[in-house]
Amino acid sequence: MKKLLFPLLALLVLSCSPQVYTLHLDVRQPSQSGLDLARKSMAIVTMETPDSTFDRNAASAMARVLEQDYYGGEELVGMYRVPAADTVTLGLMHSLVMETEADVVFLLSSAIGMPDDKARLPLKTSLNVYDSMGEDKVHGFKGSAFLVPKDGASDLSDEAEKVGGRIATRFLSTWKTESFSLYYFDDLNSSSWEKGLRLAYENKFGKAIDVWTQFVKGGPSIKRAAASYNIAMAFYLLEDNEMAAKWLDMADSLENLSLSPGLRKRINARLEK
Repeated sequence: MKKLLFPLLALLVLSCSPQVYTLHLDVRQPSQSGLDLARKSMAIVTMETPDSTFDRNAASAMARVLEQDYYGGEELVGMYRVPAADTVTLGLMHSLVMETEADVVFLLSSAIGMPDDKARLPLKTSLNVYDSMGEDKVHGFKGSAFLVPKDGASDLSDEAEKVGGRIATRFLSTWKTESFSLYYFDDLNSSSWEKGLRLAYENKFGKAIDVWTQFVKGGPSIKRAAASYNIAMAFYLLEDNEMAAKWLDMADSLENLSLSPGLRKRINARLEK
């Protein structure tokens, strides 16, 4: 999840019934490539070819960009090398998934030609991607460009990093603004309910869960159900769909909340991917 876009809504009506508070958030969507890489581990594999040094530099730059987007900058994208292969098959990509133990494998291979009359080096790049948690097929992407090395053809590291960065942009997250509703009670414990909402407003969903958990332990079923629903929503926003489903099951076992079917639909849509 990204930043909140709208300020905290005023909650003015005094009632024993639950009130609804709405968050507006930017939600991660599939990348421009069409692949949904969120919540998945990744590895970049390069082939041992005459241009493997270029590919390794490009892959390193690509990894840094992906890590910044999906893992908050943590170095979690694995880097691997394999012997050159004439063709990329589904079987090869299956084996790379097994070897790297990654959910998504990128196989990068480039070919650099002879310089033209302007001293530019023609580059052809092939990137094959396999998502073991998605459709059982190899996704192929090809590109071409001209390299203009600063210090001659012997040093192409800067050009490789540029290429790797450009390749990565196709696989970065896109974002869509969506609304998410939470329950609130304006009662003797209103300060605690409001604290949970404010923590959610600040994207501190884990701490908000800690606040709402106290209301699950006892009291009227409507409040226990509302707190369970809020916890389910917080886990959904944390992209932990299994825990979100578990807490929503608990809410549904207590009360028929009007907001529950909408959250259930969202959770199921993710679990079915």
